[in-house]
Amino acid sequence: MGARGRGATPARGRGDGRWPRGRPGARPGSPVVLLVLGILLVSAPLPAAAQPAPAERALTFAEVAAVALRDSLQLRAAAFEVAVAQAQLAQARAGRGPQLTVTGSYTRIQERPGQQMTIPNPFGDPPTVTITLPPPDPNVLAVRLGLQYPLYTGGRLEAQVALAEANLRGAEAVFARVQQQVASAAQQLYLRGLAAQANLRAAADALAQAEESLRVARARERAGVVPRVDVIQAEVAVAGARQGVARAEAAVRSVEAELNAALNLPLSTPLRLTEALVPRPVPVTLEAALPRALEARPERRELRARQDAARAAIELARSGARPNVTAAVNYDVGGGGLTNLSGAWSVTLAVTLLLADGGVTRERVREAELRLEQLRVQEAQLRQRIELEVRQAFLALRQAAVQIEAAQQGVEQAREALRLARVRYEAGVGTVLEVLAAQAALAQADAQHAAALFEQNQARLALLLAMGGTF
Repeated sequence: MGARGRGATPARGRGDGRWPRGRPGARPGSPVVLLVLGILLVSAPLPAAAQPAPAERALTFAEVAAVALRDSLQLRAAAFEVAVAQAQLAQARAGRGPQLTVTGSYTRIQERPGQQMTIPNPFGDPPTVTITLPPPDPNVLAVRLGLQYPLYTGGRLEAQVALAEANLRGAEAVFARVQQQVASAAQQLYLRGLAAQANLRAAADALAQAEESLRVARARERAGVVPRVDVIQAEVAVAGARQGVARAEAAVRSVEAELNAALNLPLSTPLRLTEALVPRPVPVTLEAALPRALEARPERRELRARQDAARAAIELARSGARPNVTAAVNYDVGGGGLTNLSGAWSVTLAVTLLLADGGVTRERVREAELRLEQLRVQEAQLRQRIELEVRQAFLALRQAAVQIEAAQQGVEQAREALRLARVRYEAGVGTVLEVLAAQAALAQADAQHAAALFEQNQARLALLLAMGGTF
């Protein structure tokens, strides 16, 4: 799959696993290019501070998943859902404890004159005595310190805690699934990058073969052995091969940008993929994969957590029809002004029972029970979907193995057919059309071989994801 194989001229483009930069055959020092660069430099404003170009980054197949899990924005967003569920659980647990409150108030009332009272004089002279009472203080202060503790809530607080715990388990399962999806997506892009590089090498090889055929055709035309039409047909083949290289390079750069985005890197970061596109082993059988997938998939843990939450919701709904018992201890301080305060304590035991609500509680219980039944049906659907995904991945692996073997044979046969076509052409018993057709067949065989390798790796990733992230 290298760009310099089969005795061809050096391929234009990188064949060492690096992401290519620029089109093959371009001449950076040509007058047209220099003129365009000069116009751009004169017309474009200079930046305040030139940003250095990102350094090239080497990546292995295993590293790309680790980098994605460490730097992925999607994973960071999913982590907040777990933090929110943890905060909700802390709130639910705090509701079971006592509540201590303090309430204070200040009231200013209208000032009134003092009241006078006339009473008989027990000593006889004068016959009456007038007593003047001081006016009330217009400043009224009141402070209450209260302690409340729920003795019995009909199971409401316990159900709220159980519901929050189930929601936390569900959020953690969702986070685990997002982790697997992020890692799988990054590795999928890595494989696409390897496939794009393989296609680029195949396109570069096709260009080298076409240029070699053009060289031979021109030499034979100068010798008067072949007509001019052979050279024209070879030139057309070279032009088509150059277009194929350009398309392959564009595909490589596109995948590079996508992989940079998935890894939260600058989109212009040059990447060097250090591994080759080769078949990867699958150390598991279908019979062993099915039960492990059913056990390890985070979706099943999430669904079980949702079922636990539904059961807690049933208890929460039923608690509405049960009594609530609350104990309260209060200490009140109040009076007029700061010099005339007095305090008193009180203890209260309150019982609340809902006698009728028009059937609201009953229907809430029924709604929660129906949701639980719905989740049980969804669990059966999930089991079926997991088994289907595992079986489909194994079928794709088997198909890819057959395609790889057939594609490898096709490459060898196409290479031999091209060799024979050139021998016939140089001997004068073949035509240039035979050579060009053999070149096209070899290019197609190379592309099919790369596609078969990609399909095998893609099916392996699908199986890994279907099994919950591990073999």
